[in-house]
Amino acid sequence: MSRSDPEPRAEGPFPAPEEGEDRIGVLFVCLGNICRSPLAEGAFRHAVAARGLEHRFRIDSAGISDFHEGDQPDRRAIATAAARGLDISGQRSRPVRPGDFVAFDWILAMDGANLTALDAAAPDHATAHVGLLLEVAEGRAKAVPDPYYDGPAEFKAVLETVSRAAERLLDRLLGEPQLGRAAPKRRST
Repeated sequence: MSRSDPEPRAEGPFPAPEEGEDRIGVLFVCLGNICRSPLAEGAFRHAVAARGLEHRFRIDSAGISDFHEGDQPDRRAIATAAARGLDISGQRSRPVRPGDFVAFDWILAMDGANLTALDAAAPDHATAHVGLLLEVAEGRAKAVPDPYYDGPAEFKAVLETVSRAAERLLDRLLGEPQLGRAAPKRRST
């Protein structure tokens, strides 16, 4: 089966996880895990909590690099999120690990370079769907811009982008049964 061939899935409503059943795992990835992916994680957590669905999801973020391992998100990302009522200050940067490709159902990259690095890092036994956040959530093969070298307006724009994508991603995961569970390693839209 090629990376782009969908695996057949059962049709029907998306079942609520049974006690002890794995939740849907979603991992957001950017370069250093201090700007975009923490904002995406915070936005998705907020969208999930607003619908009372925390019990159905496992959410995290990571970086392609380990440059900032153990660090909080960038202070500008924390401030931007706080201005919208999101607290991401407790997050800590970590690199993507080989086990993430099995532990998570979805690994969503912020840009093409992150996606290429994820594809290269995926072990042979990977089961996660791997794709661009905006492509999976909105059908747009577009990057979430990196605001690291910019100012507050760019951080705000990124938060708006990932917040919109978080809502649409949640709608897709809840509305399309085939999107809710792991499949063979591949890019998925």
